Amino acid sequence: MYEISSAIIVAAGTSRRMQGRDKLWTPLAGRLILARTIDVFESSPIVDRIILVLNSERLSDAATLCAHEGWQKIAALVPGGQRRQDSVCAGLDALAIIAPACQWVMIHDGARPLVTSTILEAGLQAALLHQAAIAAVPVKDTIKLVQQGNVSSTIDRSQLWAIQTPQVFSFPLIHQAHHSSAAQSDVTDDAALLEQLGQAVSIFPGTYTNIKITTQEDLLLAEAFIQGNQL
Repeated sequence: MYEISSAIIVAAGTSRRMQGRDKLWTPLAGRLILARTIDVFESSPIVDRIILVLNSERLSDAATLCAHEGWQKIAALVPGGQRRQDSVCAGLDALAIIAPACQWVMIHDGARPLVTSTILEAGLQAALLHQAAIAAVPVKDTIKLVQQGNVSSTIDRSQLWAIQTPQVFSFPLIHQAHHSSAAQSDVTDDAALLEQLGQAVSIFPGTYTNIKITTQEDLLLAEAFIQGNQL
């Protein structure tokens, strides 16, 4: 029997680097990026509900999309906040009202439409063991520390991982973290809050195709992955 989780899909960004296009509402190989992302969670047997966090200007569009697609797991459409972490917190608060007994939550970027069911399952299994787990892949490039335009050192990449989503947590643990003093500072991902609070965070395998679509070049790369059946 599967352990069940809820999902928060964060889709409240402003797409500043997509040449004026709202990336989540941009077609990717004939299907909206946001729809592709939701499809994966909708079809997963380990996800029982989805909280969709959106830019407030897109709430009506999202309601129309959900009705058209007939998704059964969308439990709430929630307006996002000023920062990504504020948007996640809004989603967590909504989940606490809808499903206060929820044990596990997956937090995922709406702009990562090439996530797979295998990644979701690996994330939940890792969270069951460690309470907090994040998708990651080893860094392949050589990384150098640069100061004032000059290389000061070469960093050992064997210890460097590129972090992705989903990030999977004990729901009470991450909900409390988002309401802790650590949440007052800006963080780039949810795991960073737990790190500041001294909570260990483990990694589980992501994939190099699980890219976040941020620029026009990312969109072209994602289309190539889909057309090449590399998912």
